[in-house]
Amino acid sequence: MIRLFVSGTDTDAGKTVLAGLLAKHFLGLGKSVRYIKPVQTGHPPDDDAATVRRISGLGPEAARLLFSAPEPVSPNFCFDPFPFGEILDAVAAEPPSDVLLVEGAGGLLAPLDDARAMHDLARALNMPVVLAAPNRVGGLNHLLLSLHFMRSTGLQLAAVGLNEHFSADARKAALNRDFLRRTMPGLPLFTYDATGLTSEPPFC
Repeated sequence: MIRLFVSGTDTDAGKTVLAGLLAKHFLGLGKSVRYIKPVQTGHPPDDDAATVRRISGLGPEAARLLFSAPEPVSPNFCFDPFPFGEILDAVAAEPPSDVLLVEGAGGLLAPLDDARAMHDLARALNMPVVLAAPNRVGGLNHLLLSLHFMRSTGLQLAAVGLNEHFSADARKAALNRDFLRRTMPGLPLFTYDATGLTSEPPFC
C-alpha cells in the first residue's frame, strides 16, 4: 500500500491540485485510491475534497473531508481542542486501498494547537511527505527551508512536486529546476501544472 501525506511549502502552493493529479494518475494505473482531507478552514466555499473529486474522478465515498470550519484561518484558531486523535482514528479506519492520500492544510508548520503543527500529524500517521512547491521567484527559499526542517526533524520525504503553474518565465523556471538537480542530486523531484503531471513521480 502506498501512503502519502501531501503538504506544501506554503498556503496555495498547489497541494490540492497535486493530490487530485496523483489520485488520477494512480487510478489510471489501475490502483484503488482513497483521499482524506483531515481539516479544512474557510469551508465553504473552499472544499479541497470536492476539487480532488473533480480532478481525479473519485467518488464522494473515496475522497472525504473530516472536519471543517467556516473561517479561513489557521486550524489552531478554529478548533478547541483540535481533533488530533479523531483524525488518526478516522485514517486508521479507512477501507483498504492500494493508495491512500492525506492532504494537510497550509505548510508543515501550520499550527494545529499551542503544542502541535501539521508535521506532527504527518509523523503520527507515519506517512512520507509529498511536498508541493511553486516554481516561481522566491520559491527556492521556501522549498529549501521546508526541506531543511524535514531533514533536521527526521520527517520522511517521498518527493518534491514542483508546481510549474506559477512559472511565468520559462527560462527562470528552468534555472530553478537546474539548481535543485545540480545542488541536490539525490532529491526526488517531479513536475506538474494545472493540466497534469508533466514528469513521472518517483514513487509510482
